[in-house]
Amino acid sequence: MSQGKMSAGKLTICIVGSGPAGMYTAGAIVKKNPESQIDIIDKLATPYGLVRAGVAPDHQTTKNVTRAYDKIMENGNVRFVGNVGLSADIPLDKLRELYDVVVIATGTPKDRNLGIPGEDKEGVFGAQTFVYWYNGHPEFRDAVPNLDIETAVVIGNGNVALDVARILMRTEDEMVTSDLAEHAASEIFRSPLECVHVVGRRAPENAQFSSKELGEFAELTSAKTYTDKTALPEEFTSEDKKEEKVVNTNLDLLRSFEQIRPGIEGRSIHLDFLASPVEILGDEAISGVRFERNKIIDGKAVGTGETYEIDCQLLVSCIGYEMGILEGLPVEKGIIKNDEGYVAEGLYVVGWAKRGPSGTIGTNRIDSQNVVEKMLTDFEGGGDPAKLGPAGLDAWCREKNIHAVSFDDWKKIDQAEVARGGGTSPRKKFVRTRDMLSIVQEEG
Repeated sequence: MSQGKMSAGKLTICIVGSGPAGMYTAGAIVKKNPESQIDIIDKLATPYGLVRAGVAPDHQTTKNVTRAYDKIMENGNVRFVGNVGLSADIPLDKLRELYDVVVIATGTPKDRNLGIPGEDKEGVFGAQTFVYWYNGHPEFRDAVPNLDIETAVVIGNGNVALDVARILMRTEDEMVTSDLAEHAASEIFRSPLECVHVVGRRAPENAQFSSKELGEFAELTSAKTYTDKTALPEEFTSEDKKEEKVVNTNLDLLRSFEQIRPGIEGRSIHLDFLASPVEILGDEAISGVRFERNKIIDGKAVGTGETYEIDCQLLVSCIGYEMGILEGLPVEKGIIKNDEGYVAEGLYVVGWAKRGPSGTIGTNRIDSQNVVEKMLTDFEGGGDPAKLGPAGLDAWCREKNIHAVSFDDWKKIDQAEVARGGGTSPRKKFVRTRDMLSIVQEEG
């Protein structure tokens, strides 16, 4: 088998989801089997998934990866078909009837639950809801949290937890070159929020922060970052030298922050470790969180029985994502059950939906390439010429009166958003699908 084109004949392929995993899958197919016709469907009218809706609005450099995705979309055999949702607009069985191959690249669109009493109270949010809200995801435009608060708690020791805390504490001047959604900006910048606690169950050396993200906390103009330096080990050693370097860099950054102490005044972020939430307090709305202190035994965080409470009016849980129930798909342990990406005949899965929410945007490239290799090996004999593919999808959309959004349509939306940014902000997003569709119709 060559490293270039593979021997599979022309295939009709539908990729469900236009985020990084879906785009890297399309790119790999174009390279290995360029004659195939590829439709990338997405329930949103905008492409690129988490790059648009998940990457922090003040991390514009990370979003530049979309330039590579744009090049994939320029291929004549690749189409973006937006505003067409799996199940909501077209059943999985129908897609499998129309295409030789269907690839699920939806990510893991459900927050993991904390599994503690009180998490249904007002003021308690999962990371996805909160992040999608401030990033302008149309389905979460009205999931507006009450930010007339003084204290927030963020659960988790990964980059998403840092993103949430940082965005809550950035000033309007700090966010002027971001694409923070306008409705979120108005809430965040007028909030009287004074303190954010970022709490992780494990020790500081086990935190999954990137050094870049952690370092940004030293640059905040209106908030100081605090941690308990007495909890920091002098040095971290590991057989994995790359891990050792990253952890020690993070420990140095933590040492550079202020020592936590009673009576702190002014806006503050507290990076707390070795504590697990055990109950969310309050009546209908959250009034605080009870934590149990942990200790590390044999590499695991174990509760000590000692508890303490933090008064707060907002909690954002950033402990990961999982696959919800999706029509016709076997879900097990938070992902779609699969064998190296294979789900069933002509049905594959890539990205987080395949392996769980791990790695960076770039991790999806190798993952998708490996699944494409497997898929094209399975289809060495070519596809079924009776499958209608893109023509069948177009006929379905006409029959069901679905207003599908093409890549050219997206370019019009994109240009309008950039123009609304006024040259300072990279864009001002449309956050309602009807507004996006009206742009497409006006432009003709």
